[in-house]
Amino acid sequence: FWLKPAVCAPIRYTRRPTPSRPEVGAMPPSRPGQIDGGKEPKKGKLQQKYDDGEFLNVVALQQNSRALGHARVYSGVMAGCVAGLLRYEGLSGVFIFVLMTLLHSIMICTKMGFSMQRHFPKAHDVLVNQFVSGLLPFILFWTLSFDIVHIF
Repeated sequence: FWLKPAVCAPIRYTRRPTPSRPEVGAMPPSRPGQIDGGKEPKKGKLQQKYDDGEFLNVVALQQNSRALGHARVYSGVMAGCVAGLLRYEGLSGVFIFVLMTLLHSIMICTKMGFSMQRHFPKAHDVLVNQFVSGLLPFILFWTLSFDIVHIF
């Protein structure tokens, strides 16, 4: 699976200097929002978010969410096979699921270069989102591998 960066790079606009023709006795034109003293105009909340690059690419976020869901299912299948083959029962088997899912999340973070904010809206989304989506495949493969190896 491939994770795509979801944060759009901010586009920086530079102002072109306007040619000035000084007129005798005329006041310099004032720009709205400009404070006396020649400071830059005050930025609004939307412009500040745009400059900081906080707008997200929705298509990339959807693709990343799908890829994370597939990774959780795969992690659940692997954890179920491990728990069944090693004959874990009860809460120890569920502990294997949690351990394998967290280990897989850490491997995903490593693949992203620990820049989770670039691929998901929040950094902790890699660890907690869709955590239980691999639970049903885990139970299926846990019981299947346990039954095939140890009962039949």
